[in-house]
Amino acid sequence: MQFYSERLRYEKFTPDHFEDYFRLVSRQDVMVHISGTGLDIEGARKRFERSLRADGQHSNMGFVAVYERIGDRYVGLGKIVPFEDGFTEIGYALLPEFWGKGYASEITGTLIAYARRCGSVESLVALVAPENQASINVLTKQQFRFFREVPEGDVVRHDYILDL
Repeated sequence: MQFYSERLRYEKFTPDHFEDYFRLVSRQDVMVHISGTGLDIEGARKRFERSLRADGQHSNMGFVAVYERIGDRYVGLGKIVPFEDGFTEIGYALLPEFWGKGYASEITGTLIAYARRCGSVESLVALVAPENQASINVLTKQQFRFFREVPEGDVVRHDYILDL
């Protein structure tokens, strides 16, 4: 599966994407709002393999590697995956050199449009750390609204929802 937005190219994860994936998830500054800390090679491999298995169960959903259309540089990842309580989760993560360029909004908008075309998705939920104002801004620009606060151990996450 491959699709495009104005500046970006999206490819469904394959084993060949692991090197780029590891470059992203090993970074503390990227993962602080996702898992709390950057992943070592073993943790990254386990998480990546879980993603591939989940992708194999859902042909029209899953994780995508995101590249610039011009220059073919790896930007990060996006995802639309089944989530708890019948929801479908949307998410993204970007390498820091691509922050502040509008790529998060472009990825989110593209994945929303993709979910609408799938036809089986009624709403999307996005999980965000309450202190991650940049991601909250991306979501609210795309018409997501605050849905619930969810305790996760010592921290709390905020879920935002968009009805399609």
